[in-house]
Amino acid sequence: MSITVLLSALALVAVLALFAAIFIGGGVYVGRLRRKGTETVLADARKTRDLRD
Repeated sequence: MSITVLLSALALVAVLALFAAIFIGGGVYVGRLRRKGTETVLADARKTRDLRD
């Protein structure tokens, strides 16, 4: 195997992992919205952002 094939395979795996992370994160967010409701999720996000500032 040449280094080009290995780098291409590594790049492909990295891109697929990025897409998987985006979909998993979206699924977690939608699940949280369905469990807690939109207002509660947004209020928690505001509270977290205020604590960071």
